[in-house]
Amino acid sequence: MKTATLTVPIAALVLLTAPPAPGQDWTLVREDSRRDIVVYERARPDGYLEFRGVTHVESRLSAFVALLDDFEAAPDWLYRTREIRLIERLSDTESYVHSINAMPWPLRDRDIVLHTRRAQDPETYVLSTHAVGVPDYLPVDEDYVRMPVIESSWTFTPLGDGRTQIDFRGFADPGGGVSSGMLARFQEMFISQAPYRSLRELREIIGEAKYQSAEFAFIEEPPAGFSAPADQDSDR
Repeated sequence: MKTATLTVPIAALVLLTAPPAPGQDWTLVREDSRRDIVVYERARPDGYLEFRGVTHVESRLSAFVALLDDFEAAPDWLYRTREIRLIERLSDTESYVHSINAMPWPLRDRDIVLHTRRAQDPETYVLSTHAVGVPDYLPVDEDYVRMPVIESSWTFTPLGDGRTQIDFRGFADPGGGVSSGMLARFQEMFISQAPYRSLRELREIIGEAKYQSAEFAFIEEPPAGFSAPADQDSDR
């Protein structure tokens, strides 16, 4: 497993659709009760359509860090991710990464440059990662369309008894001819598929020993008997 601190991967390739009225609350767009996955969307004040996917698993917090940092495995579980590579590591909790995302023919594949940060709340043990696009950080590769706007986050909230709530959010501008009819149809599909399929695959592999046995100096696991506040588990 290749490790590189702080990847926020790329199912963060959230694409735009014609948004509803800005400022609305989250709207449920997909629910899989058997797998405990729900997906929402909402219009942001800046006009972007944002997704939110939520699920719950039994896992150590360090396992999520290990999975997000396993670049070789990214195409196996992150929706439409072809490749992720580390560009520069600034510290244990800050890096620049580059990813390539597959698009259906005849659309050109997209690439993304992200500035990523990670933090943990010392009282609640909530672990969060946040990524913001920095499209000018690398020269443009003519083989891809560089996404000009992207922002995503993963939040891992311990609930007690080894359970963790996963909250995955993101929005973006895919660039390169948003008015295209085919791109518009792909955008509509992507807003529910990206968080759903990424969380579905994450649930399948997070229990692997190489992730559950991982240790990171900057991650503190909740102690035995830890119980989250009653309002911490906001979606179940």
